[in-house]
Amino acid sequence: MGRCAVITTGRLSTDHVAALERLHTDVTIDRRCADLTEVIAVARMGRADAVLIIGTTHQVTETTIHDLRRDVPAIVTISDLASERARLGELGLTAFDDAVTAAELAHALRSETSPQGQQSMVHHAEEDADFAAMMAAQGLTEAPEPSRAEHVSSTKNARGITAVWGTAGAPGRTTVAANLAAELALSGRSVLLIDADTYGASVTVHLGLLEESAGIAQVCRAAEFGNLDSEVLLRATSGVDVAHARFDVLTGLPRPHRWTELRPRALDKVLTMCRGRYDHVIVDLASEITCDHEWGYEQPAVQRNTAARTVLSSADDALVIGLPDPIGFSRLIKAVQHLAEELPEAPLPQVVVNKLRRDVVGRAPRRQLSDAWFQLGQNEPITAFLPWEPAACDGALRAGQVLAESAGDSALRQQIAALGGIEVHRGRRRIARSPGSARRARRRRPAEALAGLPGGENGG
Repeated sequence: MGRCAVITTGRLSTDHVAALERLHTDVTIDRRCADLTEVIAVARMGRADAVLIIGTTHQVTETTIHDLRRDVPAIVTISDLASERARLGELGLTAFDDAVTAAELAHALRSETSPQGQQSMVHHAEEDADFAAMMAAQGLTEAPEPSRAEHVSSTKNARGITAVWGTAGAPGRTTVAANLAAELALSGRSVLLIDADTYGASVTVHLGLLEESAGIAQVCRAAEFGNLDSEVLLRATSGVDVAHARFDVLTGLPRPHRWTELRPRALDKVLTMCRGRYDHVIVDLASEITCDHEWGYEQPAVQRNTAARTVLSSADDALVIGLPDPIGFSRLIKAVQHLAEELPEAPLPQVVVNKLRRDVVGRAPRRQLSDAWFQLGQNEPITAFLPWEPAACDGALRAGQVLAESAGDSALRQQIAALGGIEVHRGRRRIARSPGSARRARRRRPAEALAGLPGGENGG
């Protein structure tokens, strides 16, 4: 192979860089960097084939690895701590202890820069092309993509991740997400509700939870450093009991300026773990998904909208929530088009019109909106129309409850449950809240209970 140029940073008791240079092989040290930030900057200049990080590996995270591997195929690390080597191994890196020899290092750097992986990818691509040609010769074609109706029926009862997204202007994303999670839990499924809104997280308010800490930030931080496991996930979640059922919640960011903590690579690892542990993962998202421009050269910028983009790209199903009034409906049409253009890998969305009422549409609002939807160029029908029930929503929000607890026979509850393939019969009495458990103690008191306390509405 040709010359393998290595950039390196850090050192331990053994001078591994000098030992590599004394070998006089094709593995050469191109530059010694002061810190990891300089390593990333040099790598982005295309001046290296491999990176060797010695000692200062505590700064290496999932995002760091992703940024480096955009420009450098090989990353090798050395640490004198067994726990740190184990963490680096979880992140997918080759990690040696301080006793490693120069020959072993050189071999590892050469192996990771080998083009065998690329050759393997080309080989598989050629096999795929040959298979497609054989199918065409026999008059066979690939199965067509399912229609809109087939897609909806196949995902209503499927396991996986459901992204609840929608337009700007408070269309009711969090209301739908929280109540859908509760209905799925009441039907006997294991459910996790994640608040990944980087502009205005509000699941805690809807469910009456204390904003003690950001559960989503905790698990993303653990994933970033390779420490995410089932125990960490369990500690970060808050339990919400509704009658005989319970669902878990990863609370959102209590302050919007903390959005940089939700790095896309870490969030993707969190979603992968949650998908394996729960029947359903419901994720509440912000409305903005436009890709920001990177503002840094030495250090790639974390983009605020990548949380929503990551979830939508990884989701098995997506609900797009919009409003029926002229402004909201126009935004809904543009949002569906924008989603298809911005994230073509996202699932075909189920469109939900919320707060449906005659006052803003006129007579036969469902028919009018459906007709307008197709006249304005949409190919797939609107999936659901949710009725406008402000009294039920206000009562639930005031008490920190879901509709199943505060308005069990409401039409809105029925329609949200139907989004999950669940039938709720009218006339059913509201569901009483079960006694709190140790984890349930995280719930705050409802607004009525605060009225008699100091600082409350009737307090001093």
